[in-house]
Amino acid sequence: MVRDDASSYKPHPTPTSSGRRRAPTAWSSRRKPTRAGPPLACGASCGAARSLQWKWHRTEGCTLPPQILSREVGHGVVRAVHEARQGVTIRDVARAANVSISTVSHVLSGKRPTSGQTRQRVEDVIARLGYRPNRVAQSLVWRRPFALGLIIPDITNPYFPAFALGAEDRVRQGGYTLVLGNSEYDPAREVSYLELVRSQQLAGAIYCLGDELSPILPELKRAVEEGFAVVMVHSPMPSVPTVCADNRQGGRLAAQHLLDLGHQQIGIVSALPLDEGMADREAGFLDLLRESGMAVDRSAVPTMYGNHQIEGGRQAALELLAEAPGLTAVFVLNDLMALGALEAARSLGRFVPSDVSIVGFDDIPFAALANPPLTTVGQPIRQLGEQAADLLLRVIEEGELPTLEVTEQPNVQLPNRLIVRESTAAPRA
Repeated sequence: MVRDDASSYKPHPTPTSSGRRRAPTAWSSRRKPTRAGPPLACGASCGAARSLQWKWHRTEGCTLPPQILSREVGHGVVRAVHEARQGVTIRDVARAANVSISTVSHVLSGKRPTSGQTRQRVEDVIARLGYRPNRVAQSLVWRRPFALGLIIPDITNPYFPAFALGAEDRVRQGGYTLVLGNSEYDPAREVSYLELVRSQQLAGAIYCLGDELSPILPELKRAVEEGFAVVMVHSPMPSVPTVCADNRQGGRLAAQHLLDLGHQQIGIVSALPLDEGMADREAGFLDLLRESGMAVDRSAVPTMYGNHQIEGGRQAALELLAEAPGLTAVFVLNDLMALGALEAARSLGRFVPSDVSIVGFDDIPFAALANPPLTTVGQPIRQLGEQAADLLLRVIEEGELPTLEVTEQPNVQLPNRLIVRESTAAPRA
């Protein structure tokens, strides 16, 4: 019988090579103790203190080798420490459900069939005990990662946190965790994240590229052809699964709104680097102007370019309004830049919307709080994140997308909607 009082333990004499029994040392066991030192913890997979004999440690279910043996703490104390840190294990689930550990594993992975009654019993026990699989251990056993990457160009843009929230919801429901990568519009960083997918440190990745001419595009296509799981956002490519909003339709919505108000002198604030989504917004806007008969060529619509930030929009709008003072309306290709355009108009003494109307794109949370509140083309940002994650999980679980054709059109395309606030009005007579 093992006693909790370690001080009462009396070690047995151990035989020497000559057959004699030598005097017992202060502590002995079948396993040679390590050097003395403070009690250590097993680590993330166990958590039991190293203050117990090896066989006691093994009976607690930990398979990691001990780093130190000590008699300072008894078995009962260690059991409490171990259970408090270990939580509910797969062994506990199997015991409570009266099935084998492998059966619980099969229910969790879904890789092998189990009877409906058994599966239900195991799932009920999992819910009752609050069991959570150890993804680190599963990654080692199943030789597959349980982390997915989301690669974005600018973490300071409020568009991407909203997108990430939608993606993370679906990723967690699928049993994975989401790892965020911020490329800062740097192609080298985008490539480095793809290498994590190639080396199988990530099970797959969602890419929001900041430049339609990014050198990673051929690499992404090659990775998909090699069987790696990658989903693109806003940049359709042949054979690469893609999710996007209908940016051309969104550009047409903005143009139609300004034309309906009676504007004829309209300019554009665009962005560099120009990603495919923004290029489509601009193209849709110009298409509708041409169809209306207002603009017969590109030069009829003055355009200035800035970076994707508020300051980039402010600088571009300052130049645009200074060079074309007769403009009565400006279409800005994202909301952050539109906030800068509002500030530019104020600094030039132009009142919004009585002197100049401004339309943004995205409907980030700040748009409704602007002064005046910003009229914008709203994207279903969170829904886009959900759809991108769903598509990536399909690629991972099915291995391919047999129902999706190899095409330059996106696999999932969501519509936008016009949100009219106070930054647009009819031009002065």
